[in-house]
Amino acid sequence: MYTRRWACCGSFLLVVLTCWAFGISASAAPVASFTHSAAAGNPPLEVRFDASSSRDASGRIVLYQWGFGDGFSGSGATVTHRYAADGAYTVTLVVVNDQGARDLRSGLIHVSGTTEVFWFGTEVGQAAPTFEMPDLDGKIVRISDFRGRVVLLEFWASTCGACTSSLPRVADLAKRYEGQGVALVGVAVESQRENARQFLGRAHVNMVCLWGPDDAGEAVMGLYGVGSVPRLVLIDRMGVIRFSGSAGALTAQELERWL
Repeated sequence: MYTRRWACCGSFLLVVLTCWAFGISASAAPVASFTHSAAAGNPPLEVRFDASSSRDASGRIVLYQWGFGDGFSGSGATVTHRYAADGAYTVTLVVVNDQGARDLRSGLIHVSGTTEVFWFGTEVGQAAPTFEMPDLDGKIVRISDFRGRVVLLEFWASTCGACTSSLPRVADLAKRYEGQGVALVGVAVESQRENARQFLGRAHVNMVCLWGPDDAGEAVMGLYGVGSVPRLVLIDRMGVIRFSGSAGALTAQELERWL
């Protein structure tokens, strides 16, 4: 088992840690929150957003600013927005009170699916944090690029003995369900790119392998609350975490629930 070192990432780090993913606030008040209604019928699909659940213990909220995740924005405590297509969108709400304090919160919604808002976090049932990182050939890959597919996100290192058995098992599982939209993405916690490339070659594992300098792998581990490798995270088609743990604990039956 490889345990993560807490390290400061250099300026070349190509991991985007989206601070809005978890919600940030300048003070204890106000607190942003919202609900939405599910749309039905054919596009354009109309969704109503309601921020009346936002609260402020020390002032009065005077501004509600929305980002609907499709390039459009709006304002108001309750707003209606039309989406050109069905799917999952990251909706952001900023609230400001009469003292100038503000809070920001983002969540994933499905336009015509469940009315639940999936807040960003590291727990099962929360929206998976967004990040981008280069692959072994230097091409930038965003985890959001896999939206609409089921992602097996494996954190690993070539110096980790347990990864020798964990990676091939996850690769076999991904290959078995590849035709049903499963993608295998690995985050290599390595100081040298060639270490990752050689390890995958010896293990005969085919995956989208992400690697970056300046402790980029460790930074993404921190973003996902991962303390040691190997660690497997299952992300559903909408971008919600459905499993986080050891590869051996993920059964085919559990994976099939999200296909």
